[in-house]
Amino acid sequence: MTDNKNFSKIKAIIIDDDLPSIKLLSDELIKRKDIELCATAETLQDGEKLIAKHRPDLLFLDMNFSEGNGLSWYEDTTLPENTKVVFHTCYQRYIHDALSLRVFDFLLKPFEASELDVIIKRFRNLQNDSGEESNKLIEAPANLPPSHNGSRLLSITSVTNSKVIVNPADIVYFRYLSERKIWECVFYSLKRIILKRQTTAETILGFGPDFVRTHKHFIVNVRYIGIINGNDCILLPPLDNITEIKISKTYRRELMDRFYDI
Repeated sequence: MTDNKNFSKIKAIIIDDDLPSIKLLSDELIKRKDIELCATAETLQDGEKLIAKHRPDLLFLDMNFSEGNGLSWYEDTTLPENTKVVFHTCYQRYIHDALSLRVFDFLLKPFEASELDVIIKRFRNLQNDSGEESNKLIEAPANLPPSHNGSRLLSITSVTNSKVIVNPADIVYFRYLSERKIWECVFYSLKRIILKRQTTAETILGFGPDFVRTHKHFIVNVRYIGIINGNDCILLPPLDNITEIKISKTYRRELMDRFYDI
């Protein structure tokens, strides 16, 4: 569990026209001692008033309202500088458009408590010593060298055929799920996306020069590698507790060359 003793409570507001959804999310937020649920609203108009009053840190926003679309509202509305939006929706098809607008995160309905924990933890990790946080969608560790491909965005396709826009520097590694015969993408936030079945290792390696194969089941962003220890690939903190990434003889030489070339 994240130690939040040095931080004030995270102020949150929910805007959703579905009362059961409001209740489920409210109950989960209230359970967390470091969250202050300031208010909830069932309309965008009421939500705007609550935002102006409370200036929340996190705004959980639904997509569909009788008065309009949450995504369009977000695009047209000037929010307080500190307010980060988490779209709370059951429609995965909106992810592409929302990511292009640099929303903070998604919480797909129905959600697991652990998914909400990841969002809250990521928000805490983004806070600096003054209590303010970065505007980046996913913050990379401070000691990560700059990526070769700069800020070029990448479009990846999920198993549900949804297009997701990401920064390659935010991807830590890909893992091949042999039982399902499919690749999974793991981000610095520890969120995971299952890629479409047609995605091959060659496709992934073509995503950028920082991706290197360490094993038939793993392709890693070399800039997240901290130590190569025998057959183990140890990532930079705070990801050094991830122990599943292995190195095989087939790919060791190229990995070592790329690692020491940074």
